[in-house]
Amino acid sequence: MSNPWDIVILGCGQLGGNLKTALEAEKIHVLGVRRTPVPDDSTFISLDLDVANDWEQLAQVPLAPNAVIVAIVTPDARTEDAYRQRYVGVSERLRQFVSVPGREHAVIWVSSTAVFGQHQSGILDESVQPEPDHWRGRCLREAEQNIERIQLATVIRFTGLYNAQSLIRLQDQEFREQLNSKVVSNRIHREDAVSWLNALACNYLQKTPVPSLIHGVDMGSAPYQEIYNFVDGVSSAIRPATAGRIVNSRYRDRMPALQYPTCEAVINSP
Repeated sequence: MSNPWDIVILGCGQLGGNLKTALEAEKIHVLGVRRTPVPDDSTFISLDLDVANDWEQLAQVPLAPNAVIVAIVTPDARTEDAYRQRYVGVSERLRQFVSVPGREHAVIWVSSTAVFGQHQSGILDESVQPEPDHWRGRCLREAEQNIERIQLATVIRFTGLYNAQSLIRLQDQEFREQLNSKVVSNRIHREDAVSWLNALACNYLQKTPVPSLIHGVDMGSAPYQEIYNFVDGVSSAIRPATAGRIVNSRYRDRMPALQYPTCEAVINSP
């Protein structure tokens, strides 16, 4: 296709692929970038974002003047080196990419509330400064700081992404034993995550003001034990958390209404 792209999704896996489908349904011209080729589909390009030469190839792709770049990168392993290479490395290359005159595109960077240290508790909204105390959080935060140097950029920190199948796993006793039942579960349904990313991308395309930082979280932060009790039929409702790590967003009213504001809505849906 020779027409310039409106949206480029770097890291077009499951979440990025769902976002691509949603944007294309609105007649938006979307290019998906991923390492694994997608045969016979010219709306995808195979690039390795860890390789400098592949960024040169991306620079040859025609982009609309107000094109938006959405970055949803994930590491190959849960190691510090893998996190640093993928998050810190790609964020720095992306910052350099959009700093070239004539290519000052808006960026949406997907991060995680894991930037907060384990010692941080209470209401954690966008006004709370992260104090990471683990290499995972530090790598995520360094990547965010690279993105913050971009003129037009939004960092969206998602909490745990889930769907109906994820909740079914909570019925497994062996799985429960891996979790602390007193810990607060902060989450957002995958469909709502896609909806929020879609809204942010469209707002940038339409030159509508967008927050520079937003937390992607639902309205049902609760201790795991409360969720267990509801899933098991012990209680008729999940009591929200009043203490512990409660992630919140100051910009919820600027985002699309949640289809699944709590996991109760998922469990009760037909």
